[in-house]
Amino acid sequence: MPIIACGINHKTAPIALREKVIFSAEKLALYLHDLAVNENIPEAVLLSTCNRSELYCKADNIDQIVDWFCRHHQLSIEELKPAMYFHHDQAAVEHIMRVACGLDSLVLGESQILGQMKDAFSEACAAGTVNTLFNRLFQQVFAVAKEVRTNTAVGACPVSVSSAAVSFVKTVSAHALAHANVLLIGAGVTMELVVRHLLPHTPKQIVIANRSADHAAELANKYHVESVSFASLTAALADADIVISATGSTMPIVTRAMLQGRDKPIFIVDIAVPRDVEASVAELNGVQLYSIDDLKMIIQRNMRGREHAAEKAYEVIKNSSHDFMAWLKSLDLVATTIRAYRKQVEDLCAAELVKSKRQLQRGDDPADVLANFAYALTQKLLHTPSVQLRQAGVEGRFEVLQLVQELFAIPSSYETIYPEKITELS
Repeated sequence: MPIIACGINHKTAPIALREKVIFSAEKLALYLHDLAVNENIPEAVLLSTCNRSELYCKADNIDQIVDWFCRHHQLSIEELKPAMYFHHDQAAVEHIMRVACGLDSLVLGESQILGQMKDAFSEACAAGTVNTLFNRLFQQVFAVAKEVRTNTAVGACPVSVSSAAVSFVKTVSAHALAHANVLLIGAGVTMELVVRHLLPHTPKQIVIANRSADHAAELANKYHVESVSFASLTAALADADIVISATGSTMPIVTRAMLQGRDKPIFIVDIAVPRDVEASVAELNGVQLYSIDDLKMIIQRNMRGREHAAEKAYEVIKNSSHDFMAWLKSLDLVATTIRAYRKQVEDLCAAELVKSKRQLQRGDDPADVLANFAYALTQKLLHTPSVQLRQAGVEGRFEVLQLVQELFAIPSSYETIYPEKITELS
């Protein structure tokens, strides 16, 4: 059963589709349970962010996964499948590593994705959809991400969606930041980064609005700006020249009605997925509305000069993914060898058992039959290994003898017989 990495991201799907394919954090355990129980997928991790929704799993049937995505998001196969990508085995491992390192992000080298992937992994562990294979895989993924950030320049001077949003406002907006009233909607990690990047530009006013007034006040107090409750959002929008929004809401927060009848222009950057601002708001006079996809121009500009660092990171990932697949293949070889050895022993036992049953049927003494069975089986089990061990000894391959002693936990007299050979081996 191959390892598969599949989903959609900012490269393959527009925001209008991405916001429909969101796996909410509150229901992540239910999604994973459904995969395990109803889809018979033994190991799975789900990662869902503003720029990607991906499933990492062990599965044989791609169509089954597509159907599962469609069913949970009420989408047709024709609508979703053209935007999906599928990676198998080593390509899947490399993809997961690229994502964790921020190399597949809208912002090259952004660090938030690693924390999001660790959270996704923890949720999968709690849901029981991580076993030996995926535990080993993700430990290696996190180790690679650490190595890339430590030993390459990918994470140096990182560009984030938050910094890109502020740069976009500064570049595109007609409002000079130093004279603008800025309204920030949301009080999470993304918005805190927005505040940090805004402050050096000394806007006339920064106001934070959040569904939790306490969280808004806490963030505002930390950076000495203002906060308002959601009940005052319409009034705050009326005063704002620039709005940046980033919440986790599944429904629009800023509606057309809230901005209807404004008598001054407003510049809105909505970096949330799903979007916080109704798309029809863009139809209003004086409103400039942009989404996270519109930031690519600024992001691409800031990524120049970092390609060399990315190439080094890709090399680290390629080597690590190769090592993981080699480990995985070794597991297959060990399992195959064990199965073959067990079958060999079982076949020998079955053949001797047939003989013993015949002896019992003709009336032979059961004690003699058992003794003969034990002796014959022992001789057959030991014959081939004994021949091979004698041959190894004749050829001087003493490491084979030492390995057998270790394999079968045999108390060794070998060291007293051939002490000089033990020295050579060690």
